[in-house]
Amino acid sequence: MARLSDENVKLAAEIIGRYPVARSALIPLLHVAQAQDGHVSTEAMEHIAELVGTTPSEVLSTCSFYEMFKRSPGGTYRLNICRGISCHLLGADELIEYASESLGVPVGGTTSDGRITLEAVECVAACTEAPCLQVNYRYVGGVATEDFDQLVGELRNGDRPDVPPHGTVATVRQQIPPKRAAGASPPSADGPPAWWERHQAATGGNGAGSLPEVAPAAPSEMIVTSRRDITDGHTLRGYLRTGGYEGLRRALAAAPAAVHAEVREASLLGRGGAGFPAGVKWGFCPPNVWPRYLVVNGDESEPGTYKDRLLMELDPHQLIEGCLIACYALGLSQCFLYVRGEMALAAERLAAALNEAYAAGYVGSDICGSDFSVDIVLHSGAGAYIVGEETALIESLEGNRGMPRLKPPFFPAAIGLYGRPTIVNNVETLSNLPWIVTHGAAAFVGRGAEQSTGTRVFAVSGHVRNPGVFEVPFGTTTFREIICDERYGGGIRDGGDLKAFIPGGASAPWFTEEHLDLPLDKAAVDAAGSMLGSGAIVVMDSTTDIPRACHNLARFFARESCGKCTPCREGTSWLEVILERILAGRGRPGDLDLLTDVCDNISPGLSWPPRMTTICPLGPSAASPIVSALRDFRGEFEAYLPRRIPVAAAPVS
Repeated sequence: MARLSDENVKLAAEIIGRYPVARSALIPLLHVAQAQDGHVSTEAMEHIAELVGTTPSEVLSTCSFYEMFKRSPGGTYRLNICRGISCHLLGADELIEYASESLGVPVGGTTSDGRITLEAVECVAACTEAPCLQVNYRYVGGVATEDFDQLVGELRNGDRPDVPPHGTVATVRQQIPPKRAAGASPPSADGPPAWWERHQAATGGNGAGSLPEVAPAAPSEMIVTSRRDITDGHTLRGYLRTGGYEGLRRALAAAPAAVHAEVREASLLGRGGAGFPAGVKWGFCPPNVWPRYLVVNGDESEPGTYKDRLLMELDPHQLIEGCLIACYALGLSQCFLYVRGEMALAAERLAAALNEAYAAGYVGSDICGSDFSVDIVLHSGAGAYIVGEETALIESLEGNRGMPRLKPPFFPAAIGLYGRPTIVNNVETLSNLPWIVTHGAAAFVGRGAEQSTGTRVFAVSGHVRNPGVFEVPFGTTTFREIICDERYGGGIRDGGDLKAFIPGGASAPWFTEEHLDLPLDKAAVDAAGSMLGSGAIVVMDSTTDIPRACHNLARFFARESCGKCTPCREGTSWLEVILERILAGRGRPGDLDLLTDVCDNISPGLSWPPRMTTICPLGPSAASPIVSALRDFRGEFEAYLPRRIPVAAAPVS
């Protein structure tokens, strides 16, 4: 256990220099410390406190909040077996039990040779290959019990050179060349970026700075997944060969206001969960208040969701271009690309893409030969579902525990990162921008339904023949098509019957067979009492044990509650405890009503959208699966309750 090495001190100085406020480098520096020693030592935390100008207790407070940071040494290889809902449905519990027996250690334990530490973790965003296993945050793919011992043998024999030592978040680091850097934008900066007013007034020869004439698009062309099958689609060479950065060049030829107007006309709904129109959200930035920031929400942690990870891995330059277009349209001074910590390959692909883009003049100062300048900083999280909520994400980016802020007053567009106006957009949302600017809002609107424009990417997992990520016309494709059509989910596995499905990630109320013909349209699904949410469709067949599936989700929400709000902190834990009692055969006659009562205390009225007693939706989300299951499958819960046979009392003599 030691302070940071001299080499890592130099790296720390480089990382700190990217942020307007040094404290924002705290989580990246904790990753550096863990990469150095395999865990985060007390000495390292004290050293980091000195470097970012805070106290060791503040560093410990942040460190202890995040699942990825380990305070004591573990094995050379940490085997993280996913127990998220999709993996649960396909045998994760059995795999965890087998792994524990095979290794001779309990979950959380390390083998006697110090090589392997076994962990059971929540959804790791690889639901296509359920049950999924990560080794030091590298995906190994679907692992059955018969594959497990072979994997362990390979690790012990050193036959997996693709897996770095524990603590290494990414083997490729972002490097911002000093000559190309636009520079950090401190919150105290006065006035807009130097380029802003000149570009706002530009006409570009197109009349009032309008966008150049749109390029035609093929009718069947996908929007954000068009490069998924191109081998080098993640590289700058592959991206440029397929029209990359053309949208940025078109944007720079117009006034920023014209770009904003085009996005507004496209009616691009946010793809992260809430479904709020991006162009309208952008308009909430107060006029003449500077600086402004862009924060990209790449912390995809909703169980069953893994579309954003694939977009970051397979087409990182598309996301980067989307970030640049958003920054140009709004006069944003700096962009922070927050990636879920467990997504090591996504972070590496983005780092490599950013390094290429800086070197080629697409990011940094004087972009594409213009005076438009902006830095994009890659920032890895550290394992906390709650930071997917936009204000908790901002707290985390500032180097704090990821706890949501009250809204109002802390609407990010008004009071966000460092107290300045901040736009928080999802990965898929921003990835649509290059296409919209290139082909026009009208073409985008023509791809979907009236209120759900464009295409949307859905992750389909669970009991289907062909789990995967599919881009479909938004608002016109039905659940039946995406679950049963051979082009997509391919139907229920083994010719089985559908029992229920989750239409929008773990937070969404469940649907049954009667909802299959609903379109994947925000308004239609909202009206039916659920949501499309994060774009995760989890399918359950007739073999599913509904109470156990409910317990899986209740445990997830109880584990991931940040603890700030009492109804969530206490309520989610009670739901988990009651369900555990029922599943163990120790249920009480009033337990089902008690479950409903606890849900009602978290979300009064049990309606959807939920009534809130908490700052963020995590608490009410925990009620969704339980309320749905008790409504449609109450008999399965009752079957777990012990039968109580009344016995007549003996007469009193």
